[in-house]
Amino acid sequence: MNLFGRLICPLALIVGLFSPAFADGRFALVIGNSSYRPGFELRNPVADARAVARSFADLGYAVTLLQDTDLATAQRALDAFVPAALKAESVVIFYAGHGAMVENRSFMLPVDFTMTTFERIDTEALDTERLLQALSSTHADFKMLVFDACRNNPLEDRGAQPLAQPDQPPPSRTENMLAAFSTAQGMTALDGSGDHSPFAEGLLDNIATPTLELNDLMQAIRNHVRERTDGRQTVWIESSMTRPVFLAAAPAATGALSTVEPPKPAAGQGEVFPQSSTTALTEADLERIDAARLRLARNEIFARNGQIFRDEALATHFSQFPWYRAVTYEPKFNAVEIANVELIRTFEMRAAVPVSDFIFPDSDRRLLTADEVSPLNAADLRIARNEIYARRGRKFVRQDLQEHFGKFDWYKPQFGEVELTFIEQKNVDLIRKYE
Repeated sequence: MNLFGRLICPLALIVGLFSPAFADGRFALVIGNSSYRPGFELRNPVADARAVARSFADLGYAVTLLQDTDLATAQRALDAFVPAALKAESVVIFYAGHGAMVENRSFMLPVDFTMTTFERIDTEALDTERLLQALSSTHADFKMLVFDACRNNPLEDRGAQPLAQPDQPPPSRTENMLAAFSTAQGMTALDGSGDHSPFAEGLLDNIATPTLELNDLMQAIRNHVRERTDGRQTVWIESSMTRPVFLAAAPAATGALSTVEPPKPAAGQGEVFPQSSTTALTEADLERIDAARLRLARNEIFARNGQIFRDEALATHFSQFPWYRAVTYEPKFNAVEIANVELIRTFEMRAAVPVSDFIFPDSDRRLLTADEVSPLNAADLRIARNEIYARRGRKFVRQDLQEHFGKFDWYKPQFGEVELTFIEQKNVDLIRKYE
């Protein structure tokens, strides 16, 4: 790659908490995606992620690294990350790879994103608001969000809306958060001609300097990016900081680095649902399917339609079937297949959620439908609406709601009012219609 930018908005996101004077523990979730379909591959994100993961481990963080990951694996890692990092001293989430903004919402694109349309982006990509939710849900002391990403529209001819800078500053509950964008609105984040993007270079060159306060670190990165890009790229900062923070302050514990990979097919595994191209699957079909077989069930629909797999484990698995012909990166599906893929994705995305605790365990990550909501009675509608707020840590005034949600380990009341994501607000509005 050269200094002309990553084709589909490379998105690098860091969310960090770095002040040793507060609670215990430093945690980092680091994701780098490079192996997209031909024409969309990226050289630097995985290298950026590996280097950033090592740097944070050296600073005392317990780091989980994901490389070339699919959507479901990223979501499960995020779900596991939040409870591990509750009330931590410092929390970091780093993402490098393709990103996009559609209708003023930004998304991280997993390596299994189709790269053909944004029509089903809500179910094929990870809304970056989920990362902000994760930060909020940890109740950590200090938070920093960084996007090293294009801020233009790479797929305008495929129906995506132009990128837009967030209209509002971080809400009050994100006090002591710094958000850094590697480039200004409407501009491309350059990928660089070296081993890392200009922004990642600036971060890696300065992150371990003990005397650099956070604002000085950002200025050093800004200066590096401007110099490396001949002034074509300017780091954009938003901050609600009220106190100084030093990233490289001495840690209380030794860091560690572990990796998470998408689940691989079991040896000798046949087709999960041989009929899934012609017969609609039901929730009952999927209820007892584990993450590895859910992944296979979804991808075997792609395989029947000639999908070329970049994932070596999937390519090897499907090559055992005489019907498999790897011929395209843009398979065409019939209506039954589309519905089955969507249903399987729904189960993949909620695999890490304690289903028994919720009426809608995934109402924070997908749009509910009227068919699901309308049969509920008034009491269940009320719980379904309030469980959305409970996930975000709302302190309930009514005693019955306090008692209901107080039964669950995941409920951590912190805020009188909470910010909802686009999907959550839409679901609240839908439920209210039937209340």
